[in-house]
Amino acid sequence: MTSPPAGRRHIQDHDAAESSVPHWGYPSRVVPCVNDPGSCAYLDAVYWMHDVSMLYTFIMWAVIGGLLFIILAFRVANPRNSRRPRSKAELESQNVTKGSSFSRAWGAISAWTRRYLLPESLVYFFGHVTRLQIVILCAMLVYLLIFTLVGTVYKSWVTPIEDSPKFNTRTPLGAVGNRVGAFAYALTPLTVALSTRENILSLITGVPYQHFNFLHRWTGRIIFIQSAFHTIAWTIVQAKLYQPQPQVYNEFIVQVYIVMGIIAQILITFLYIFSIKRVIRWTGHEFFRKTHYVAGILYLGFCWGHWTKLACWMIASIGIVFLDRGCRLLRTLAIHLKLKDESKGIGFKAAESKITSFDDGDGGIVVRLEFAHQRPPWRAGQHFFLCFPELTVWQSHPFTPFPSQLQSDARHTYIIRCLKGETSRLPLLPQNASGFANTPVILTGPYGTPILDNTTPNILAIAGGTGISFALPLAAAAAATPTTATDDAPVRRVELIWVIRRARNIEWIQDELNVLLHSHQKNVTVRIFISREPHTLTFNTFDDSKQSPSPSSSSPPISASPIGDEKVARPLSYVMPQHPNLHVSWLEDHHPDMGEIVQEFVGSGSSSVAGGRVQVLGSGPAGMGRDLRAAVAAANDGGKVWRGEEGFDVDLYWDNRYM
Repeated sequence: MTSPPAGRRHIQDHDAAESSVPHWGYPSRVVPCVNDPGSCAYLDAVYWMHDVSMLYTFIMWAVIGGLLFIILAFRVANPRNSRRPRSKAELESQNVTKGSSFSRAWGAISAWTRRYLLPESLVYFFGHVTRLQIVILCAMLVYLLIFTLVGTVYKSWVTPIEDSPKFNTRTPLGAVGNRVGAFAYALTPLTVALSTRENILSLITGVPYQHFNFLHRWTGRIIFIQSAFHTIAWTIVQAKLYQPQPQVYNEFIVQVYIVMGIIAQILITFLYIFSIKRVIRWTGHEFFRKTHYVAGILYLGFCWGHWTKLACWMIASIGIVFLDRGCRLLRTLAIHLKLKDESKGIGFKAAESKITSFDDGDGGIVVRLEFAHQRPPWRAGQHFFLCFPELTVWQSHPFTPFPSQLQSDARHTYIIRCLKGETSRLPLLPQNASGFANTPVILTGPYGTPILDNTTPNILAIAGGTGISFALPLAAAAAATPTTATDDAPVRRVELIWVIRRARNIEWIQDELNVLLHSHQKNVTVRIFISREPHTLTFNTFDDSKQSPSPSSSSPPISASPIGDEKVARPLSYVMPQHPNLHVSWLEDHHPDMGEIVQEFVGSGSSSVAGGRVQVLGSGPAGMGRDLRAAVAAANDGGKVWRGEEGFDVDLYWDNRYM
């Protein structure tokens, strides 16, 4: 049997209709109703609930837009919103000096908020995310639950069937299923926007795009649950409540829009199952990325075909996807399109990189990737996506660069731990006569919002393993930048904490560490914690002598070698640095206590030259992030900040793309 014409509902008698009343997102209502009284009452309820459902979706987006506007307004009103150094006159003119009530109130509220919402909770269920993100998710769930149940006609009607002794049971189940489905459609642009790199939400909120991944995953799961409920509800209605069976269900299931809905449900089920962390570990991250993207696009298309009257949500979602991909392509072209010469015109030129491999001492390989590239400019803490076309053109990975020798951002240096996937093939590339491997690199970026707060006088940068590529350039940038533009500006206090497993890991950044220590001796302290070696371990030095001094004796300073130096790589040659501002702790079999590190830094702030607020910047394993969030939360004290003790206003930026 053929399906009814588009826009018609089988319960209404279109042939006897005198007119129709349009309803946005739904077939028009036929008037007058010539069905039995029960069916007419049911139609009244269905169309009223549908109109309310459409109103609720608009209200939901009005709330989202309002919250974004409030966040933007708070960012503008923030007395510390400027990332550039400010003169004393500017501070006084804006009434944000240390003693101003507005500045103290702002700091106190910020400190209280961090104290209670910064730590992680229910890690076994939600993963390593802050309480703030969990609160936002719970608020979204409560909103959706309330507006799913409110505005529903809780009544059923038993209506006769012409030329049949059976009866139809009409309930609000189908209408509630439609409301849940409408919410799923309306949430789709949001979950797509939360997943993009070229993220408009980041521009409004100042939150880097990668921090939206948690909400992206959970809004996707909410949509999966909503679509499943929508499918089950209409299956019950068409296969059980409507009679006679199986005739009604057989006519229902073969309609084109139903077939498209079934395919869409299969696709979103696939998206959900293959985004579970355990399944990703089984199938591999690259399989997840490629299938997630393809299945996601197909899902949007089939949702559009399933219910064209609400296609606006799918059109918006597809537009966001293609806008994101287009901006990525334009970024890449802007970096790599160069003028060859007058005869050859413009061509695409990848950056030529040099790779040095290091044994991390635990059976793993870490590579140092270096190349020169004049554009685009980037700030410390931002990251690029790197593609290695010699390995594959279908993958790119996010890595944080630091300027080689900490001197010029035209010189990119990356510290990459080679795990599974394409990065594991980097150490296998053939080496040249100088002992280095070379490979072309395609960049996309830079990504990330400005991280370093130039109005904060105390900077604590913490890194675990290869997270040093994030923390080191921020520490160097902080040491080189005063807190204000005045001549009598206090010296900034900067401390770099680096937790590594083996002493040999120092070789990854030995040149840059040397530059940092000797260029900013007055205000920079570096503390290195070695977690898996005893203090009695001896070392090879740069001259590869068989017997080298013990850690307590004098050893050669770190030697800096430029990128262009073609010396033979020294995979087993490293030294224990010696400098008054460098302190090395040998822990042997445990990690340092993040709480003690933060409390020691905050506690010493009152006697330091700088004084004032504290910004903590960190990158490393997830466990380190959990401990650091708890430590920073405990260090915040809104009451003391209100009384003028700014040292207890401690901010944290945690880089969650640990590579």
